Formats: sequence, structure tokens, C-alpha cells
Amino acid sequence: MIGLDVMITMLIMIALGGVLICTGVFFMPVGGAPAAMSTATGIATGCEMMAAGAGITGLLMAAALYGQPSYIVILNAGISSAIMMCITMFVANLIVVLGKGVPPALATVDKDPVTKENVKPFVTPGTVGHGVPTASFISGLIGAFLGGVGGVMTFIPILRTMLHESITPQQAISISVLFGEFTLNVGYQHIPLFVLSSVCALSMYFINANIAAYSIRGVIEGWWDPKFKRLPKTALACFVASLLFGMLVLLLLSSEAFAYALRMMGGG
Repeated sequence: MIGLDVMITMLIMIALGGVLICTGVFFMPVGGAPAAMSTATGIATGCEMMAAGAGITGLLMAAALYGQPSYIVILNAGISSAIMMCITMFVANLIVVLGKGVPPALATVDKDPVTKENVKPFVTPGTVGHGVPTASFISGLIGAFLGGVGGVMTFIPILRTMLHESITPQQAISISVLFGEFTLNVGYQHIPLFVLSSVCALSMYFINANIAAYSIRGVIEGWWDPKFKRLPKTALACFVASLLFGMLVLLLLSSEAFAYALRMMGGG
């Protein structure tokens, strides 16, 4: 049984998670197809793939630490996503610098916002930058961390609610189950619940990354990019979309048929 207080808490966590994913996408140096030809700054892929790539790393870490208090799970998921993005940007720079022979450079500013170096002379004429300069690198780390945290804020409440309903269906779930240490015994028969929770969290990545991508419309270098000013309105749209997604998830979790399936899975 899911009480009203738990439902409201889950909705808030999922909606805030969507906002964090959206914010993370705006921080990431999205280069798209032009970056593959080194005619734009950033990683050579779109918003959805960058968000999902970093998010999957965070979800794997969250699944491994599911029993720990939520703040530990969320923090570690964010860090693991940031590490994944760090490796991706480092390899991208290796290819651009050593493989193509062009230096990382920003096109929207004259000086790197972090190092204060004059980067404008290094931009190849006819391009809008190339590679992942220092400021874009740091912006990408921040974005991946926020994205990882946002995805796990969807994953953890859904997973713990399903596990609790499966193992102890006679007891109502409390808010402490969502945030505290998860002490119930989980077996191999609950693996599908981890998968289902991951699918829900990945759906959140694609929903919010698509909304952010529509707002960015192309490439973005980092927090100094003029397109970053569109973040507040986009984040509001993501909040509403995530709230609706959370309501659909709660409808599923509250349905008698799904609760029966959870009880069967837990042997109840």
C-alpha cells in the first residue's frame, strides 16, 4: 500500500530529477554531427545520447548500492556519471588533437571562462570551434553529475517501492524506506524490478533530454553559451513533463494487477 505522503514525495523527487536532467544537458558540451568533423565545439553526439550515456553509468552504480542510504546512492551515481563523461571528453580531445591536429577552441567567447586564455585565434575559419576546451570540459563534468543525480532520483523511489511491495505487501511503505537504508532481503527473483526501474529512469532521460534538445536546437558549448539563457523555461517544461510521468508511474504502482504481480514475485 502506498500512502499519500509517499506518493507526494515520489512525485517531487521525480519532478526535481527531471529538472536536474534538463539542467545537466544544458551544461554538457553537445557538439552533434558538426563536432564529428571538428567544425563545432563539444562531443560528437546529441543531447539524448549524452544524457543517456552518463545516466546509464549512474544507474549501474545506483543498482549496485541500492541498499545504502539514498544520499549515498545519489551522490555516487552523480560522481560515476561525471567520471564517465570525463573519460568521454578526454578521448574526444585525444582524437581531435592527435588525430586531426586541431586545438580545442571556443567560438562563442574570446577567452576561456576558466583559464582566461585567448582562444579566438585558434578557431579555424568557417567553423564554430572544435574539441573540448577546459571550460567545456568542466561544464560537461557538472552536467553529467547533475544528470546522474537526476536519473537516480527517479530510479530509487520506484525501485524501493516495488521491492517493498513485493517483499512485505502487508506493510504500508513509509518515507523512511525511500530515504534510509534498505534492509529487506532482496533475491535474484527481484532482478526484473531493477530492470523495470532502470527502464523508467532511462525514459526520464530521453523525455527531458528531448525537451532540452528542442530548446538548444543544435550545439551548445557550456554555461556561458547564449543558449543557456533558455534553461529556466525549459526546466519548467521538464518539471511539468516529469510530474506527469511520475503520475503515470504511480498509477501503475497502485494498480491491483501490478501489486498482485509484485506479491507473486516476492512469494507472497
